[in-house]
Amino acid sequence: MNSYWWKRMGLFAFIVSIFSTPTSEANGQTLPPPPSPASKPGHASFDEQWKIFKKLGFELTSPGLIADFEKLKNEKLVVELPFAYLYMELGRGLQREPWTPFTNRVWDFDTEAIEDHGAYVEILKNLERITRGELQFENLKDYVDIEEGVAWVSFSVRGKSYKWDLEVEDDWVDPDLFSKVVDVTRTLDTKGKFTCFDTGGQNFVVGFETPESRDAIVKATGLKIEWLN
Repeated sequence: MNSYWWKRMGLFAFIVSIFSTPTSEANGQTLPPPPSPASKPGHASFDEQWKIFKKLGFELTSPGLIADFEKLKNEKLVVELPFAYLYMELGRGLQREPWTPFTNRVWDFDTEAIEDHGAYVEILKNLERITRGELQFENLKDYVDIEEGVAWVSFSVRGKSYKWDLEVEDDWVDPDLFSKVVDVTRTLDTKGKFTCFDTGGQNFVVGFETPESRDAIVKATGLKIEWLN
């Protein structure tokens, strides 16, 4: 991973499990090892895993996505990396136009995603989406110029306005953005808080859960889902 990213994240301080050893690769991503047998029962099929996710409140954003989503049944990693692979894929969504998210519970974010104007607006729109109504950003604007080395994003939420200057390093996101958004949830005392699942690569899966719902996911799946700090 880019040295800037390591330095700015404090060795991924907000992802506690960054030192886990990845074991498999798929779709260009480095994947984490499966949950330990101690934390969950043995391998489960796609249908068994999806049944558990649905009991936890996960649902597809549209019935029209069922056929595409169920194509994951043919992926070996669904069983080899129980719950972890499916959790990542739920966050990735449809990998062709119109790029529809599979669910509004999680979002798989690639940290090398800042190319031009609109990049930070897109990030905040997705973070807003997975809060399922708790955060509603208004007047979203950004400016990104890699050559100038200038980037900022501005918005308002619940009557309070924010404008954040962001650091530029090629097309890597400024990780401080996530710390700042977490601070907003603390200021607003939202019921849900942002969560993070380390994939072992340069992407991570961000969610938005209450302490109770986050604990329920961890207990049912064995996934190491941490609070985003």
